[in-house]
Amino acid sequence: MPRARSNADGSVTVPGAVHGFTSIDRENGWIGGWLTISDEKVVHTIDREVKVLRRTVPLEGTTFEIRAKPDAQYVTIALTTADGRDFKINFDRFYDQALARFG
Repeated sequence: MPRARSNADGSVTVPGAVHGFTSIDRENGWIGGWLTISDEKVVHTIDREVKVLRRTVPLEGTTFEIRAKPDAQYVTIALTTADGRDFKINFDRFYDQALARFG
């Protein structure tokens, strides 16, 4: 399993998936790649260097709900942005640094 990458700006990058971008229609709306999670935003890219096909979910004013069963390997976080858009991000529960960003 790839290690989480801690970045100089305090964000963390982990493998994961995102759902909710209207331009994406893969795997029932989910697209895999890498999630860089900071206090301000979640950036999804298809490469670990966070350069290719960057898509951003702003976190300011966002409400979220952590959805995971206690024994589940993966955690899904449902996000509703301040402007009413709905997203979900999903990553392995092993990445507690990423999960800690949400509570």
